[in-house]
Amino acid sequence: MITVLLTDGEFTGMIRSLRQREDIRIVGFVFSSNAAHRVMLDSSYIAPAWDSPEYVPFLIDVIKNEDVDYIFPVVTRSLELMASIQDEIRKKTGAVIVTPSYEAVSIANNKAKLYEALKDDPLTAEYITEFEVADSIGSLKDKIKAPCVIKPAVGENREGFFRVVSDDIWQKAFLEGRSDGKVCPSLLDKMEGDLHFAEPRLIMPYLPGKEWDADLLIMEGRIISATIRQNLDMFGGLSACTVTCDEPRMLEACGKIVSSLGLNGLCCISFKETEEGDLKLLEINPRAMGSIFVSGLGGNNLPLRLLSILSGEDDDMTFRITPSGIRASLYYDIIRMTEEDA
Repeated sequence: MITVLLTDGEFTGMIRSLRQREDIRIVGFVFSSNAAHRVMLDSSYIAPAWDSPEYVPFLIDVIKNEDVDYIFPVVTRSLELMASIQDEIRKKTGAVIVTPSYEAVSIANNKAKLYEALKDDPLTAEYITEFEVADSIGSLKDKIKAPCVIKPAVGENREGFFRVVSDDIWQKAFLEGRSDGKVCPSLLDKMEGDLHFAEPRLIMPYLPGKEWDADLLIMEGRIISATIRQNLDMFGGLSACTVTCDEPRMLEACGKIVSSLGLNGLCCISFKETEEGDLKLLEINPRAMGSIFVSGLGGNNLPLRLLSILSGEDDDMTFRITPSGIRASLYYDIIRMTEEDA
């Protein structure tokens, strides 16, 4: 029997992936006693905030009480902490935090650091679009030029993401009730220039093309399992209609980025395609995403393959890709769609 702990967030896709294995117990940290996914767990705990002094001692107690073998961090903001305590947790409990190295996480988790690192690498520079960083409203006003997007350097589920449009376009959208997620220069001009952001903001061109995701399993610096998805429609950070594809350009781009950053384990890499057909990196999530269960729908279950390798049950490193044509609707959970539903 293997016991897995999932930390700090909604993770039904990960639970469903792991449930495809019979000899498993799943423990989870939940945000509330009313969290719906508690019923999917064998045991659950309401944990202290990840950035509080009580968190690590609480984590260690749960690991020991539940005899946890592997811990999967599932929330962006806690990833650096979890990566930084890998050795401590293993020494004190014997459990393994399944995450890339602290160095890789600290770059991948911060878009400003990520873009800066990859634009200076000849191997990956082609995937980085132009960007600027602002730490205050004043510097943001100086640098924005509609149309563009503003997003936090570190963020979760499109929180803090805004598309900057002209005053006329924003006014029309507002009158039509479609202004959510949009802002215009005249609104920003009304804010005090010396106000500072909690997280630095990135200013980037708005790319209207296709959006691609790659859920990856990386071992020893090499991608050994992949699910390539084209997002047919997006409704926010946690919801999308998506279809699996066999897209060699995505695999090539992901391979270069993985090599450049030294990523390992589970991660999701997202791209936008320009009108000219070029892939441009949006973000990297160095963890299991809610979309991870799509791999299980196609018989290429990334978390279970990783567990088999970590536990010594399997040493096969042959590359596998999830078959094309699997359509799913993602929203905290996953619903299989037919061709007519898309």
